[in-house]
Amino acid sequence: MNIIETLQKIQDYVYGSEKLDAKPLPSLSIVVEEARQEWLNAQHYYNSVSDQDLVDHAVYLMQAAEKKYVYLLKQARQEGIVRSPYTVADSDEYKKL
Repeated sequence: MNIIETLQKIQDYVYGSEKLDAKPLPSLSIVVEEARQEWLNAQHYYNSVSDQDLVDHAVYLMQAAEKKYVYLLKQARQEGIVRSPYTVADSDEYKKL
């Protein structure tokens, strides 16, 4: 068995028998919006916990979600995407103003 066959078997084991490209990938603007929602959810979680262990966990989740969101924003800007599929008026941040 060569290295390609070995890697294919590992991929099949990890991802099932389906090929990775069997499902269409969502657009980058959708992924950015999902990351933004994940970050907002992490912020809400942080604001709702009081146990010190959970606070540490919430901080970790919030920082990780923020880094993911910022990374995806940079990727979107490099690809020329300047707007989310949602308008500013639909966002939670806008409603708080």
